[in-house]
Amino acid sequence: MRDRRLVLACVAGTACFSASIAFAIAHYPGGTWSDPAAKGHSFAWNFLCDLMQTRALNGQDATIGSSVARFGTAAMFGALAAFFTLVARFESKASRAGWLTQRAGLVACTFGCLIPLAPSDRFRETHVATVLFAFAPALVATIAAFVVCLRAPVSRPLRGLAAFTLTAGGLDGIAYAIAYAIAYSYVGTPKALPLINLALPLLQRAATLGLVAWVLAACMATTQRSET
Repeated sequence: MRDRRLVLACVAGTACFSASIAFAIAHYPGGTWSDPAAKGHSFAWNFLCDLMQTRALNGQDATIGSSVARFGTAAMFGALAAFFTLVARFESKASRAGWLTQRAGLVACTFGCLIPLAPSDRFRETHVATVLFAFAPALVATIAAFVVCLRAPVSRPLRGLAAFTLTAGGLDGIAYAIAYAIAYSYVGTPKALPLINLALPLLQRAATLGLVAWVLAACMATTQRSET
């Protein structure tokens, strides 16, 4: 019964997030960090955080779309809290990796829920700090969850999604931290920074898609296990 509730929370939160982001993308006026005059939303150049800004990067009002995106993002972090708990239960006996998956995951999701409350156009410093504070426990939880998936009797595709999400998410978070460390260090702009800025949106998209697929695959595996 508890697994069924966790699956329901994962699926409901993920569906809400997907629908909300799709709505926000469709209603995004335009603009990217490299081209503020760009029209509409760009899969390759816009960040998810751009969709949560009350004013788009081209200067136009985006109140409706950003409100929906922030709601969906909060719902996704709720789904992730259930997801990390669900993954921790893949092992028949409690383990350190399972404990770390659940505890670090809950800490990461708590910080993550603060991200929609501080859109980057209104609370930039707070937004950056919140993202970085959420990333550290999220990385720990994802590594631990990957270890659980390696040891538990789950399918290879599920393990593959865990590895893909960990790789893309880890690279994205590290690149994000490096970019802002350089920006606030006042030591000049290294030649690598433009490449990092170009890679960040794509890494974020890859990590997000991988995470959504991993969550749904974990739900499917749990449902199949309960039916056998």
